[in-house]
Amino acid sequence: MDFLFEYFSCTALALLSALLLDRWLGEPQSWHPLIWFGNWASRWRNAWQLHPTAPKTLQRLHGVGVWSVAVLPWVALLVLLLWLLPSWLEWLVGTVILYFTIGWQSLREHAIAIAKPLHAQDLPQARAAVGRIVSRDTSALDETQIAKASMESVLENGSDAIFAPIFWFLLLGPAGALLYRLSNTLDAMWGYKTPELLHFGWCAARMDDVLNYLPARLTVLTYALFGNTKRALWCAWHQGRGWKSPNAGPVMAAGAGALQVSLSGAATYFGELQVRPTLGKGPEPKVNDLDQAVRLVDKGVYLWALLILVLL
Repeated sequence: MDFLFEYFSCTALALLSALLLDRWLGEPQSWHPLIWFGNWASRWRNAWQLHPTAPKTLQRLHGVGVWSVAVLPWVALLVLLLWLLPSWLEWLVGTVILYFTIGWQSLREHAIAIAKPLHAQDLPQARAAVGRIVSRDTSALDETQIAKASMESVLENGSDAIFAPIFWFLLLGPAGALLYRLSNTLDAMWGYKTPELLHFGWCAARMDDVLNYLPARLTVLTYALFGNTKRALWCAWHQGRGWKSPNAGPVMAAGAGALQVSLSGAATYFGELQVRPTLGKGPEPKVNDLDQAVRLVDKGVYLWALLILVLL
């Protein structure tokens, strides 16, 4: 019992410390371990990725192998480090790992960088800012489309960049948070249905789907608590399940429903126009709704921190 009390106390302390550190310092500007990891993974991809005309199964096997070599050694190294370190240092390692695997303040800063020029009617600056956080073409977006793209990214990344790493940290400790973040990074790099990545990136995309499944459902409930609860849950269930992503769909639908706006619709990705089903229920969003989306994520973080403090 003493061991469990010490473990949970250490976990709660590390988590709250990491949240405070992230909110205070934000994301490192000059260097981030994930940049180095991305370069590391890209070298393995360049060495082992097959031509898109190779057999599908063989491409997928190479993708599984590269994913494993890129991710698993670092997780194993962290597990070994935690095993060797004295217990009183575990909270410090946990704090540092979680600080580098969450992106709460970074998400807020990106959203604010879009909202400020939108409030000032500076559409070129707002387009440039939203282009830094979405993969769609932003060169011709109007005010409503910018607000819509920004809100979709804020709501989705509330789950991906904040709640999911916290979830895996609570479940598996620092190694769980690291496993999730590295896997999510590879999905962001390789999880696209382009000819080059459709099969090679299959493993990265599926692993991210698996690791995000439970955190995404908890995020749906979190968003629903701080808005129109009935509409948020209805949208997540009836609209989110049919989305191209099994996790992003329910999360964005719940957030849109909670804020009583409509998201999604037509958008251009890699030169191809995609008409996506509507998420949410209400008018199309404006810049003030983007502000509300940031507040929705903030409230969710505060709730999770409070529950962790009380329960652990």
